[in-house]
Amino acid sequence: MQIRDIAQNNLKVEFNMYIPEIPNNSLTEKIEQIKGLALTLHERRRFVFNQAASKSEILEWEQINNVTLPESYADWLEFSNGSVLRGTLAEIYGLSSIVTKSEYYPDDYVVIGSLVGDGEILCFSKETGGLFTDDHGDITDYDDFNEVLEEIIEDIKGMW
Repeated sequence: MQIRDIAQNNLKVEFNMYIPEIPNNSLTEKIEQIKGLALTLHERRRFVFNQAASKSEILEWEQINNVTLPESYADWLEFSNGSVLRGTLAEIYGLSSIVTKSEYYPDDYVVIGSLVGDGEILCFSKETGGLFTDDHGDITDYDDFNEVLEEIIEDIKGMW
């Protein structure tokens, strides 16, 4: 395994794949698991991680959009401000891609990702902050983003 440190900006490039520094927050364990899967599967499946969003960037987005992000999703953004996990299995949107209003979704939906590449969307409610997926009208609720990541991890392992 080759790992190169790029001293000037403290980034790590692993197998030509950028993996941001893992923050110490509510998602640390799940992020470590995803990093391990990404390193194992990098040659066969696409994993993309963008640079982290700062707390001030997240707060600015919330103020501009008058929407409060679920804390556990904000914890993910502090790791990667947009990511693709195992090709089309999961895309987790960064701040610039979040959909707060669309003619295609109810007004309460904030779309923060897509799953399986077949139209299933990952959302949270503007009103309650609750996370859920909408798979063509079939709604699945989640306690937090940790639970979403657990399901993604299990799907990646099952497809291995």
